[in-house]
Amino acid sequence: MLEFKKLQLGDIDGMRAYFKHSVNRICDNTAGGMVMWRDYFSSEYAEYDETIVFKANIKHHGNLTAFSMPLGENVRGCIEKIVEYCNKNGIKVAFSSVTSEDIEILKTVFRDFDLLKCDGWGDYVYRADDLTGLSGRKFHGQRNHINYFKRTYTNHVFEEISPDNIGHVRDFYLELSKSMDFSSRLAVEDHKITLEVLDNFEAYGFFGGLLRVSGAVVAFSVGDINNGVLFIHIEKADLRFRGAYQVISNEFARRYATSGVEFINREEDLGDAGLRISKESYHPSEILEKYIFFVLYY
Repeated sequence: MLEFKKLQLGDIDGMRAYFKHSVNRICDNTAGGMVMWRDYFSSEYAEYDETIVFKANIKHHGNLTAFSMPLGENVRGCIEKIVEYCNKNGIKVAFSSVTSEDIEILKTVFRDFDLLKCDGWGDYVYRADDLTGLSGRKFHGQRNHINYFKRTYTNHVFEEISPDNIGHVRDFYLELSKSMDFSSRLAVEDHKITLEVLDNFEAYGFFGGLLRVSGAVVAFSVGDINNGVLFIHIEKADLRFRGAYQVISNEFARRYATSGVEFINREEDLGDAGLRISKESYHPSEILEKYIFFVLYY
């Protein structure tokens, strides 16, 4: 029987190896992404035969209890254990954040099922050389913003986040947050997550970059790499500095999308129209849609 434990920040290092088994490029299949959102989804995890599975409360779907696609050496065996766990606890079998690749695997196990597309939760994935080079007519707008920023703020500098400057990043974010809209639950959670990451940067094992103008931080970005994909977990900028978002995005990609990184995942738009427009303007190579897989019969 699977034994689930509450997911904690201290678990992150021990579970990184499991995420190397991911066959897709979604942010849910990163240790950092999973741990960052653990409180919002009330995440728990269980290990079985060198395989890990997460159990979550899907708040945007009526507090549904659902399981992640198992990662590890014995996916099929772990799926069988999930069914056993659900039967014993009177839970309907459902898998969340499943991709088209995951669905093909689950279809070999379950004969009757239903799918629900998770609108707003698809990941925007880009070719790394597109975001580092911004070449061609399709990136004309981004280059214009970057050129304006560099012409206007000639004393700007990009630097890596370190123990020496992360306090500056936190102070910048706290000041920036005073003008943010926290009317939605997701916005409140994002704020809490951002502060936790900045306060526990070393524990998360992330890397990041910041952008300064006249010595003051005006933007920062935080991410990590898994299986040749650079994930942008957090990105914030002061909109009073036109081009700051475009510059931090480009500088971050150029610094960290090094050899072996083929794609950059800028994660979901969460149904926010402004985020959707921004992410679409960078011309994703694909949007990795996610689904809830409801098992009807097995």
